[in-house]
Amino acid sequence: MHLDTRLRRASATAIVLLGLLAGLGVASANADDVVSASPAGTPVFSGGGGGRQTPRVAEQTPGTLPNSATSTPLPSPSPLQTASPLNPTAPSQVPSTSKDATKSTGPSTAKSSGKTDGQASHTVRFDPGDGNTPTQATVKAGTLAFPPENNPVREGYRFDGWTRDGQPYDFQVPILQDTTLTAKWAKATDWTLSPDHGPASGTRVTISPPSLQEPYYMSIQAAGDQFTGLTGDGRIYTWAQDGTPKQVPSPAQAPDGFRYQQTATGNQLQAAIGSDQHIYTWTNGQTTPTILDTKQNTRFTSISMNDDLLLAVDRQGQVHAFQADQTDGQNEKLTEQATTVLPEQAQATLAVASPSRTLALDTDGQAWTWNTSRTANVKPERIRQDQGMRITQAQALSQGFLLLGANGQACYLGDGKTSLATTGLSENMKASRITANKNQAVITGTDGHIWTWKPGETPTRADNGNQHYLQAVRIGGRITALDRQGSLYQWSINTQNQPDKPAKVNTTQAATLESASLDGQPLTLNKTDGSWQAEMPASQPGPVTITLTGRQEGQPFTRSFNYTVDHTLLKDIRQSSTSTVTFKADGGSPKPGDQQVTYPYGRVQRPSPDPTRSGYQFDGWFINEVAYDFSKPVTENLTLTAKWTSKTPNTSWRINPDKGSQLGHETTTITPPDSTSGIRFNQVGGAKYYTYVFSLAVGSDGKAYAWGDNTYGQLGDATTNSRSTPNIVRKPTGVPTDFTYVQVSAGKWHSLALGSDGYVYAWGSNQHGQLGNNTKTNSSVPVRVRDPANPTDPNKGLKAIQVSAGDEHSLALDSNGYVYAWGWNDNGRLGNNSTTDSSVPVRVRDPASPTDPSKGLKAVQVSAGWHHSLAVGSDGYTYAWGLNNYGQLGNSSKNSSSFPVRVRDFASPNDANKGLKAVQVSAGYSHSLAVGSDGYTYAWGLNNYGQLGNSNTVDSTVPVRVRDPTSPKDASKGLKATAINAGGEHSLAVGNNGYAYAWGWNLYRQLGDGTTSNSSVPVPVRDPTSPADASKGLQATRFSVGDHHSLAVGSNGYAYAWGENSYGQLGDGTTDDSNVPVSVLFNLQPVITAARFDTSPGTNLASVSNSNSVTVLTPAHQPGTVTVSVDYAMGGAGRILTDTSLRYTYLPAGVLPHAGGEGIILALATSMTSMGGVLASRRHRREQHRLLHTSHE
Repeated sequence: MHLDTRLRRASATAIVLLGLLAGLGVASANADDVVSASPAGTPVFSGGGGGRQTPRVAEQTPGTLPNSATSTPLPSPSPLQTASPLNPTAPSQVPSTSKDATKSTGPSTAKSSGKTDGQASHTVRFDPGDGNTPTQATVKAGTLAFPPENNPVREGYRFDGWTRDGQPYDFQVPILQDTTLTAKWAKATDWTLSPDHGPASGTRVTISPPSLQEPYYMSIQAAGDQFTGLTGDGRIYTWAQDGTPKQVPSPAQAPDGFRYQQTATGNQLQAAIGSDQHIYTWTNGQTTPTILDTKQNTRFTSISMNDDLLLAVDRQGQVHAFQADQTDGQNEKLTEQATTVLPEQAQATLAVASPSRTLALDTDGQAWTWNTSRTANVKPERIRQDQGMRITQAQALSQGFLLLGANGQACYLGDGKTSLATTGLSENMKASRITANKNQAVITGTDGHIWTWKPGETPTRADNGNQHYLQAVRIGGRITALDRQGSLYQWSINTQNQPDKPAKVNTTQAATLESASLDGQPLTLNKTDGSWQAEMPASQPGPVTITLTGRQEGQPFTRSFNYTVDHTLLKDIRQSSTSTVTFKADGGSPKPGDQQVTYPYGRVQRPSPDPTRSGYQFDGWFINEVAYDFSKPVTENLTLTAKWTSKTPNTSWRINPDKGSQLGHETTTITPPDSTSGIRFNQVGGAKYYTYVFSLAVGSDGKAYAWGDNTYGQLGDATTNSRSTPNIVRKPTGVPTDFTYVQVSAGKWHSLALGSDGYVYAWGSNQHGQLGNNTKTNSSVPVRVRDPANPTDPNKGLKAIQVSAGDEHSLALDSNGYVYAWGWNDNGRLGNNSTTDSSVPVRVRDPASPTDPSKGLKAVQVSAGWHHSLAVGSDGYTYAWGLNNYGQLGNSSKNSSSFPVRVRDFASPNDANKGLKAVQVSAGYSHSLAVGSDGYTYAWGLNNYGQLGNSNTVDSTVPVRVRDPTSPKDASKGLKATAINAGGEHSLAVGNNGYAYAWGWNLYRQLGDGTTSNSSVPVPVRDPTSPADASKGLQATRFSVGDHHSLAVGSNGYAYAWGENSYGQLGDGTTDDSNVPVSVLFNLQPVITAARFDTSPGTNLASVSNSNSVTVLTPAHQPGTVTVSVDYAMGGAGRILTDTSLRYTYLPAGVLPHAGGEGIILALATSMTSMGGVLASRRHRREQHRLLHTSHE
């Protein structure tokens, strides 16, 4: 046996012995005490003559702890059963009542309550009212319903509360029949930020507050000179007779979703039941409610107050009395005085107290009363009620009680009386609600009219009859009433005892903004006409966060907005400007030196060799989470950071802490296994045909990857085997060992690539010489494209800075800006003023001198379509050549051209001397796209499926503006984009807000919007992590469009694909089509989407910054060890997988998590031993006392 084991056992024994000694010491010290008077020993009173339970009586019940596993067995594993009016059969946590509690019945003419086991039940149906499926609960007749644990949620709306028959419902009337409650919704308004994007140089933004929205009240109360109102969504407002309403804050450390369910008001002290069924109290001088310590974690269903006396009914139908001390009027402390159990196993539903008597209603509608001032030997007695009479509401007056029957008749029970008297209201007048304040009562009729009444007086009409009310209260000469629409009104009763005109009570205060910051950098605010303005500082392009703080509805708030700092358009870049690129090795070596890169033809050169770091694998160069694309021109200073993955990664799932309280709502962190590689794609490409489809990518490791069909060797892996996940493309023969791929482009059945050595490579189908290697033989491995100046020399090749593969032709842009083309030349798509195919590169002609072969088009970007080609000239104009049967050349004709022609200007389409200036172009099947120098997206050509995005399906031979997705019917607006790509008959763009939009043909789900419906205007591509949520979208940094599928690199660095997948071109390991983005299976990390503890879901799932871990709040559960089921998706999209390897241990409430099982047992043993010593000592003392008393007699 190990020493530490012996020590633990010795310690355990010592603790038990110490507990025994403590018990004997306590017994000795209290030798003269008969019964402890400490608050911890608060007596439980029964309805009969048993009085306080003695140890002898207690011996009649098993000596087990309340709610223990032996006395209340539950299925294991099983969620914690929470008793409530909706689940009244859950185990009690209160010691059993003495059998003597059933002996005394008291006078009554009504039928005995009897046992409740056979009590009828009713169904309460909760209808969210938004088309979603209602929920329901079974409630025992005569008890109170309790709303669902969480308020319903509806996108764009605010939940106002539950209604019955269109009127506010406050859950304080016993359920006597099946009931349907419907959610009440109001259109939500919130803070707005405009604009939500701006230039990197900075701009002014306007921050506007939400419009004022009055709460939807469901109940009101009055005590002394103070009003209290409870809203349907669980907020409390209080105000003095002539004061301003103030919202009561939530308790400190209240759980998410907490709300108040019921409130009770005294002169100085207020109380409320929370959605957790605990009681919270506060005083007029106390700002934040605090939980009422009930020792046994008791939960309650109703409360009431009379000055400093609080009555509360628990879930077992027992009435608890709490008395406030008088030591400090600002911080009164409530102490439990007694717990009363009604006789005959009757269960109370509500209780109220006058200065001298307490009255409780049970589930049968029977009223019981007892002396308020007595705290011992309480004997509740029934009042005399007519046979079959059921009382549903009770209010305490200064003398006696006002009661309301289920038949709508109000009656009065005077002090010292056991029978009821009438109030003087006409029998035809049916009441629906009653309230009381001191000796003044207000009765609201079912007709919505209000009456005031005092004992011994005739009821007086208190409203002017022009409005219908649900409930009302009175303070002095002022009436406050709740109408049937949840609004509050106030008016006075004048000297002639007539009501004045009602005035609406406004309880909402205008929201105020106190601070704003940009990624933590404070912004200066200026308020104008109810809104605030802030000057945005100059920032690096990309998404940032603007955080607001202030006060709204009397409470502090924090809001965060996504703001996009726009990328600088190429038109803003000065020709031949130079940018500095800095490399950050992040612990690796050697650290590469800075590079000076010129625009537009310079490119960042990938440093060689790669840096190394002990114990880590180099994943590549990144900007934030996105791998850097070395094929892009540089327009600003950059910092590229090395990314590393540990060579000894964690390979198992972890949870920390792995134990916590059975009550739940504790935070634990779940961490998935580490990825074995952090390599990501920095670009993707989709093939330009609907058969034998494939996809390409370049990884941050410098390798090229391919997947999909491989009939023609287009995957470049020296085989013709198709792949449904990324596979490495072979390196060209004879290249240096540090060779990497810089760019790839997918054509119809062939592929192009740009190597780090500057040469262009090609592989796949070569029917028309599109591989450019002076042959027409297919190749399943990369071959070098020939040098146009030496086409017969295989040792030389074409050097370029950009390539683009078309249907069966190819384009390249060399470092001097000249454009070259090769392959199929039908309709002149090679642009060399002929229609003859070429198996080696030829120069595209100069549009100003198309007949001069010595001249050529100079450009900054090229794009090869199916049968036509596009380029952005070095002069900034857009040029096109090739087939023009649908106007895809954009020159206001349908005549094809074998040399470049200028695309017409959008603003002057009839002027041949003007042209469209653009910063990017993309050629599709028979349509074209461009990002204009003004930032707008333009399109022209075939429009049979709406691929031009201008809200119609009419072809256009000149550019038209693509519509703004937020205002698609407004022709004066348009989509501003940072990148575009034209597919077969659909289009894709990344807006300047960073989100991806698609439009056009959608038969094959290529728009990624969760549908198969075509769209003639841009629609958001769905967010892969929330594909069912149409309000969210994909944030993309790179993308490519094929014929029937699309690909993108998200802002998180993962690659996604959607659309047709017949050939595995989506790369998700299947051949299933998808109408939303799915992850390409490439070095994916598990992204956690949900966690369940046994069968109960965890809540508040949140990602941990800079990791794949999440935090989650545990649900409540019976003590014991449960399985944690973690749902996750690889890369955050696609199929949901589940891990069940984790375990979580629930500890009994009150036990420290780190004490473990031994700690629990020792604590219980010590406590029970101590108590045993006390009880034994007391019994011995009483026996001695009895014998001594007998001997004296």
